[in-house]
Amino acid sequence: MDYDDYENYYEPSEVDQLIEEFRDKIREHLLPNIQEEIDRLNKENNELRIKFNEYKNKESELNSKERNLKYKEDNLKREVEREFYASNIGDTLKDYIDNSEVWFADSKGFSQDKCSLCNDKRKLVANFSNGKTTEISCDCSKIISKYVPEISELSTIKFSKRDSQYQSEREFYLWKTFVPSGKSSYYDNHSYNDFKLCQIVDEFNDTTKELDKDRKYDTKIGFKTKAECQKYCDWLNRDKTEEVKDIKDEEDED
Repeated sequence: MDYDDYENYYEPSEVDQLIEEFRDKIREHLLPNIQEEIDRLNKENNELRIKFNEYKNKESELNSKERNLKYKEDNLKREVEREFYASNIGDTLKDYIDNSEVWFADSKGFSQDKCSLCNDKRKLVANFSNGKTTEISCDCSKIISKYVPEISELSTIKFSKRDSQYQSEREFYLWKTFVPSGKSSYYDNHSYNDFKLCQIVDEFNDTTKELDKDRKYDTKIGFKTKAECQKYCDWLNRDKTEEVKDIKDEEDED
């Protein structure tokens, strides 16, 4: 084989040319589509990256808020505990100690002033012509009920703790129990366990009168001083006097 034949041997054949043309056509048609797909995927990838970063930022923000809330909760708990345990017991119970003795209106029986119509035994004596004598008790012998100031003393202070899911609610509770003094009629007519003070007030005024109207039958109003309690008793006794007077007027009319 001479040199010319050798060169001709390596020249592209028609098949090679067809293949190359086919490749060119494939490149011509596919490459734009591939590039378009690549661009689309790149765009979508960028959008997903942006959304991912947004979610990460939101997650970080939520975690930060959660940590802040937890810190505030722990800090508030520490402050409440520090305030409770650091406070002096005398300051904490100052109101209870200051009001360890209060006055209330106690109902007691009293003898009336003797009238001039009855004898020393407060009897009305009638002598009849047949020699018989009749005695009846005079109205002034009846025991009348009046309200007088009586003292009641703090007997028990109770402490309780209640767990709550609400931070604003109180966790610690103190309440007190009073008992009337031994001079009170409650020891004769009631159990001291039934003795209840609905409220303790500083002074007797119109607000106290309204409070008296709204209070339950088995509760008492407490006063910090005997003088204010006496005003309250005078007011109650005045009403009772008017009631008795109305009853007597009705009896006289009958």
